[in-house]
Amino acid sequence: MAMRISPITAQLGKLSIGSTTSRTSIRLAHTTKRRKGERIEPSFGPGHGEKIFIFNHFLDGMTVYSHNPVLKANHAFRQIPFNGKKLRPAKLRKDYWRPMAMIQFPDGQGEVGRSVYQRLRECKMLHEYAWDDSMLYGKNGRTLTTRQRGRRLNDQRANTIADMAAVLGGLGKGNKIAVEDATVTEGTTVTEGTTVTEGATVTEGEAEAQSKVLVTTGEGKTLIKATVWWANGLDRNYAKNWTKNVRHELFEQAVLEPITQNPASGESESQKAPAELVTEQELTKGADRNQIL
Repeated sequence: MAMRISPITAQLGKLSIGSTTSRTSIRLAHTTKRRKGERIEPSFGPGHGEKIFIFNHFLDGMTVYSHNPVLKANHAFRQIPFNGKKLRPAKLRKDYWRPMAMIQFPDGQGEVGRSVYQRLRECKMLHEYAWDDSMLYGKNGRTLTTRQRGRRLNDQRANTIADMAAVLGGLGKGNKIAVEDATVTEGTTVTEGTTVTEGATVTEGEAEAQSKVLVTTGEGKTLIKATVWWANGLDRNYAKNWTKNVRHELFEQAVLEPITQNPASGESESQKAPAELVTEQELTKGADRNQIL
């Protein structure tokens, strides 16, 4: 006796076979393309990585790294783990997040900044996921609840500052802030904007520059110079020590540098006011002139 198959079952069978075949063919084509094609290098804009902004949640102590001065929600939520119910914010409220610090590298050292950014993110993940048994107990030896432990894990302000001091000091395998094979003689300076690679030799003819890019520490390490701008100057005391290549400044002391209008002649002008202010100023001058006439 022949078995009858309904038309709906037959159509479903055709769809399943067709979809499986198509998925297999797409997967094989994608794999073949990746094997034959060359490696695509990432393209970054000019100056990308020269500044690292650290934002802090002033209530919970959470920290977020960013290359942009404006905090974006999709980038921030990737760095905030789930440590308990109602402990991870449902949305990003920018009135709760404030800039805590900004790490600045010399011009042309964006590759170094991106390497430091990666090491800082890795250290942050270790603090949040690879914690030991000390996070289970409080000061009096009592076992913490899930919510208390989650709030303690979210507060990464002190750990973030300690990580900054360690990574800027050359910690981490492959950290490009440490130039291992560079030969630097005493009193030699390097012009800002010159990309320093491993194996580079600095000559005495480059001693005319005003600022140094390479700094030799007492431990024999050659590190690239970095400047940390703080919203609160006392925050740097969370770290035990800072290496010689790190300089500390305050956001309040930041001054706009003059803009060079003609690079060939070297003449510079001061920062111009926005167009709206210039228009209002011209209107005010015109009204005063009409009253005088």
